[in-house]
Amino acid sequence: MPSRRQFLGAALSGATAVAVPATADDSFAGGPSITASIQNDEDLDRLLPKLSNWGRWGTEDQLGTLNFITPAMRVAAAKLIRSGEVVPLAREMPVAGAEGLRKQSYEMFRYLDPQPEESGCMDAVGMVYHGFTVTHIDALCHMFTPEGKQGMYNGFPVSAVTPHGAQKLGVEVMGATGIVGRGVLLDIGALKGKALASGSVILPADLDAAEKRQILRVGEGDILFIRNGAGPRNVFKLGTGLHASCLPWLRERKVAVLSSDCDSDVHPAPAGFKRWAEPIHMVAIPYMGLPLLDNADLEVLSARCAKHRRWEFFVSIAPWRFKGATSSPVNPLAIF
Repeated sequence: MPSRRQFLGAALSGATAVAVPATADDSFAGGPSITASIQNDEDLDRLLPKLSNWGRWGTEDQLGTLNFITPAMRVAAAKLIRSGEVVPLAREMPVAGAEGLRKQSYEMFRYLDPQPEESGCMDAVGMVYHGFTVTHIDALCHMFTPEGKQGMYNGFPVSAVTPHGAQKLGVEVMGATGIVGRGVLLDIGALKGKALASGSVILPADLDAAEKRQILRVGEGDILFIRNGAGPRNVFKLGTGLHASCLPWLRERKVAVLSSDCDSDVHPAPAGFKRWAEPIHMVAIPYMGLPLLDNADLEVLSARCAKHRRWEFFVSIAPWRFKGATSSPVNPLAIF
């Protein structure tokens, strides 16, 4: 079967990935900071054990960083609703003939039966949701450790992914309760005064600067949206995303979900990264247990946040409950 990178239309590096044990450490209990500069594959290899959340919530945990969202946090997030204004965060797209989709199929059925039979229509929709077109959330079974040698998140074996679906870490795990909490937007495009050029790199300093500009601090259990402003112009060959050095930042802030108006990775990978060519996907999902919500539409949200002068809001994400699926198309709703 083709790899994700091959499937997205690019060749894999010929380098062999280094297997670095993912082990628990005292930072679970608020130990020393692990913020450090990650400039190349070797730096990431060295810090990988400290980035890992394996065992943090027990050996059978399948929720990962969604554990950070508590019932009390949901109640607090609901109090952010003041005007009742709703902003959809999914990209609108044609149901048939959309560019950038693989294995797309569409068939419409219309029937005009005489009474007492009903009249109406129904359709059949097929596509691969992973990629740079559909707004979707990745299940934790979506990404394995390098070559699958250490399995999936929390050490679950890759053999749990079967022709009938994933027996562990499928999207139904997060679909059981949905994802509801405080959404926050870090508007890097607004910080820079314009949409970032495709292929740009977002650094931890940019995240800090956006927080300062917006008088906001990203914290535990937050559903974080990062806007670069390029939207659909981000593609696999040239896309803006987070540098690998943002991974310790995300872990220390205890972010529950990461989203962007791209897939959150930089394309092509920055210099120094040959084996870890997509570090956000390759580390955040299988090691940190951090769900990624790709290809959000953040333009209207950016405008609303600027209008209201607040970049926090109630957000609801409802993944479907197809057991064993590796992703789910979603339409996140931000409510002010």
